[in-house]
Amino acid sequence: MSAPETRAVIDMLEKERPGGSRFVGGCVRNALLDTPVADVDISTQILPQRVLDIARSAGLKAIPTGLEHGTITVVFGGVPYEITTLRKDVATDGRRAVVEFSERWEEDAQRRDFRLNALYADFHGKIHDPTGGLEDLEERRFVFVGDARKRIREDYLRTLRLFRFQAWYGQGDPDEVAISAAYELRDGLSTLSVERVWSELKKLLAAPDPGRAIELMQAGGILNQLIGVNGSLRVLSAIIDQDNDYGLAPDALLRFVALADGGPERMRTMAANLKMSNAEVQRLQGAVDPSAREDVHGAFGDLAAAERAIMALGAQAFEDQARLAAAGETAPPPRDWRLLAKFAAEWKQPDFPVNGGDLILMGYEPGPMLGDALDELKAHWIAERFEPSKDELLARLKQ
Repeated sequence: MSAPETRAVIDMLEKERPGGSRFVGGCVRNALLDTPVADVDISTQILPQRVLDIARSAGLKAIPTGLEHGTITVVFGGVPYEITTLRKDVATDGRRAVVEFSERWEEDAQRRDFRLNALYADFHGKIHDPTGGLEDLEERRFVFVGDARKRIREDYLRTLRLFRFQAWYGQGDPDEVAISAAYELRDGLSTLSVERVWSELKKLLAAPDPGRAIELMQAGGILNQLIGVNGSLRVLSAIIDQDNDYGLAPDALLRFVALADGGPERMRTMAANLKMSNAEVQRLQGAVDPSAREDVHGAFGDLAAAERAIMALGAQAFEDQARLAAAGETAPPPRDWRLLAKFAAEWKQPDFPVNGGDLILMGYEPGPMLGDALDELKAHWIAERFEPSKDELLARLKQ
């Protein structure tokens, strides 16, 4: 609230209508939970077109990101502020809503998903709690505003938000009414775009420990509804333990591989169904590529096997497979995968000294036989730890 960028936005709104705007949602929730605030949302009684006009008059960049739904994004000093006019739902279809602007805070609160997200703070820091969110704050529990089933039917993404918030902030047992409604209405998830589903799943898996939330999703068939399998908690839990033990940042993609617990074909199908990016698909495929599996497992005690695996897979896929291999063991060496990951990051692959032109000079014709000969020589060169010279390799070929 004291940041210069925030003060400029506050001053703009207060000048137009004193006391007519408040912070709302995640920024208030996270501030009260003493966790980092990522996005700053503001609710206002000022109509959206007027917010747009006064922001531009104040020299602030204003973007009509959702004008018909009342939302203007104001950017100052590189910091975005999402400012939304108070509103109430007129009609919903499970994915989007028709809204009517309002001046009543209670109406705006009633259309929000969870009571913990319906907390408002005025520009003096006073908390306004029209739905009972402060009580939930004490329990770190997410309770839907009003009727849970009605809230979910308004937007089925709220089911995924329930589990995401549980993963990030929840403690103890979740609200039984909320979980029961999510289970009952899970079929509605099929109406969501797969891009929204994958975005929510990544956010959930990026939580410090999403294990309990995933367990709840398994129990109610939510996970199976989303990705076609109910997933494996055993390997996922071990990957989470690795992160916690070594102070690593959560890796949502690696955790997804651990959870999905399948081979290349399953990963291809899931990646296509969720419309993952090309980079994500490549990462997932590398993590389950079976071409060097024996060398990956052998790498825990054999440097030559590690080198062969890195050459076959690349450093990132090798590290992913080493982590998954260690996580899949019932009693893995506790530090070996860390040493292997460091080795993969620092190791420089030598240049193979023979090329196709060398073999053509020896009389080979371009084609499959030449390729097979090169592959055979390279396999021998790798097996000998890259020591044979070009002359030695060509001499071997002549023999």
